[in-house]
Amino acid sequence: MLSDSTPLSIAVNVLASTTIESVLRSPSYHACGWKILDRWALNYPGRLRRLEADGEIILLGRLLEQQGIEHQVMSSTVGLQLRSRGHAEHEILSLFEIDTEL
Repeated sequence: MLSDSTPLSIAVNVLASTTIESVLRSPSYHACGWKILDRWALNYPGRLRRLEADGEIILLGRLLEQQGIEHQVMSSTVGLQLRSRGHAEHEILSLFEIDTEL
C-alpha cells in the first residue's frame, strides 16, 4: 500500500534527484501524479529507470498523460460514487479498464 503522507517516498529511491525535483516543483503534477510515480517505482523500477534514461521529458510526458487519465476517472461522477461506497482507487481504475502499468 502506498502512503499519502510523503510524496514520492518510493520514487526518490529509483529516480534521479533532478527528476524528483522537476515533478515536485512543476504545477502540472499533483498528488495523483505523485502516487502514480511511486506506484511505477514500486512495481516497475527497472522500466522506470530506462524510461528516465530515454529522457526526463519523455518520462514526465508519460506521467502527465497517465495523471490526466486517472484523475479524470477518479473525479468523474461515477468514480466519486464508487469511492463513496468504499471502492479502492485501483478497483475503480480497473472497472474503467484503465491500464495502470508503466
